[in-house]
Amino acid sequence: MGAMTLEEAINNNKKIKILAYSVSEYVEQRMKEVLTLIFRKYNNPSMVPPVYTCMKELLVNAVKANFKNIYFEGYSSKNRSESIIDYDIALRLFKLELDRENAGYLEGLARRFEMKAEVLIHADDRALTIHVTNPVEMTEREKINVQYKIECASRFNDISEYFEATDGETDEDGEEGAGLGIILISMMLRSMGACGADFTIVSADNKTIASLRIPLS
Repeated sequence: MGAMTLEEAINNNKKIKILAYSVSEYVEQRMKEVLTLIFRKYNNPSMVPPVYTCMKELLVNAVKANFKNIYFEGYSSKNRSESIIDYDIALRLFKLELDRENAGYLEGLARRFEMKAEVLIHADDRALTIHVTNPVEMTEREKINVQYKIECASRFNDISEYFEATDGETDEDGEEGAGLGIILISMMLRSMGACGADFTIVSADNKTIASLRIPLS
């Protein structure tokens, strides 16, 4: 008996796993393909773009966390004294590294050290569940920031209200964390019928798991 096709797996409510060392074109296409088949099955193709946006944002955060872990491991080994360079400056340097075309170097290191993110997708007649896992635990500072963002999202109806209440402040400049993406995911999920408990980010035991649950009924 031959291997089950992706469409057959989805029609049989099997879990679909996607492994990612980076957010490559192949990974993006694979995620879109899975979501397209799922929402075709449930006759709701208009759900593909918003759910894909949420899933990709979580994967980008997971891959960045892996890259940062690798980067700072190398940084620590070269700089035994923390006084040589301030952590916040090192964080800014890391973000510059991500913006360069040679960010592929970090992907190569991720493959060498088996630092990959895992996307697990499962749909049944009740809900679509997505778990994005990476083998890096958030810092205490990051955990506080993420929980603050999730709580913020629950208090506002749209992104403009958030900016008005916070005077447009973001944590993209120097601060750690997933930033505005967390707010956007929370609000998009709410518009799709999800509640606050349907979006969680748990970080412990040397891993971080971001989970989404989207009603299908």
